[in-house]
Amino acid sequence: MTRTWEDSAACREIGLDTFHPEGRGTALAAAEREAKAVCLQCPVRRQCLTYALDREGRADRYSRSGIWGGLNPQERAALRTAA
Repeated sequence: MTRTWEDSAACREIGLDTFHPEGRGTALAAAEREAKAVCLQCPVRRQCLTYALDREGRADRYSRSGIWGGLNPQERAALRTAA
């Protein structure tokens, strides 16, 4: 059986809420840091980020959410703009 990148993701065993933090200000920043810390140790971080950038490139801005590949929506938007 061929494994996909998702099968190797560090977040696989962690609840999705961790990667879709809510709140504002320091609470949001702290929640994002927690999610990004998981991403930093992920062996498929690059594949995850590529997937998010591709998916979001076809989506409206309201569909872009969560931490993917270690970046929040604003950071991914800046990356797309720079590319």
